[in-house]
Amino acid sequence: MTTEDVVIAARPEEPTSRLTTSGTAEGRLIGGNLDMVAASAGWALPDMHGAILLLEAIGLYPGQVDRQMTMLRKAGHLYGLLGVAIGQFTNFEFDRSYSVIDILREHLAELKVPILGGLPLGHGDRPASAFIGAIAELDAKAGILAIRCGNT
Repeated sequence: MTTEDVVIAARPEEPTSRLTTSGTAEGRLIGGNLDMVAASAGWALPDMHGAILLLEAIGLYPGQVDRQMTMLRKAGHLYGLLGVAIGQFTNFEFDRSYSVIDILREHLAELKVPILGGLPLGHGDRPASAFIGAIAELDAKAGILAIRCGNT
């Protein structure tokens, strides 16, 4: 627990770092585990307009990721986002010719917002903690997600 701002630096060794684009965004940090985000669509998922969406996942099949991202996108839940922060996708095979990175890239590229991948958030090695609901600043070029914990 802290009232100090938290700065989380992307790790180039995280496979999702390949999703990083460019640009900056500032907005409320919403999201978390992809399975939970998709399950809450239509009844508990907050409005994403003006938000930064955080996604991480563990042990899903590529088809599950595609299905969940398709549902979120086609239902309009991803429109209005200002940026996307991608954490750890744990227990995935990244060495396939078509991996979860390609699936995420296809869905997220349509949003035309800054994407910062490689964040140590999720269920992988040495994960950090993020304050969901706080105002965050995403800087894809600098590779950081800064979360304001003092004044949300």
